[in-house]
Amino acid sequence: DNSAFGTIAGLEQMHYGWSFGCLFERDGKPYTVDYAAVARACGANGIRIEAADELGPALRDALDSELPTVIQVPMENAPTPTPGYWNINDIYRVGS
Repeated sequence: DNSAFGTIAGLEQMHYGWSFGCLFERDGKPYTVDYAAVARACGANGIRIEAADELGPALRDALDSELPTVIQVPMENAPTPTPGYWNINDIYRVGS
């Protein structure tokens, strides 16, 4: 959850020079939808984690619940240069 449709924003920026409706903000600050609560409201299991060490227990809870599950993982909306990193714009730039 990067408080955005980051990939779509990048593609719009690359092709049109701007993006529209892709960054979720309230009063100029990033806004995060509570997707875990939305999942619960729809009868699914919704879990929000804040740290990497919470992922294992969240996955166990998801499997034990026997329900469709959304695990919401907040992240920064910034690319991290790591081995294997890819950018969606690199894929769509080929041949254009």
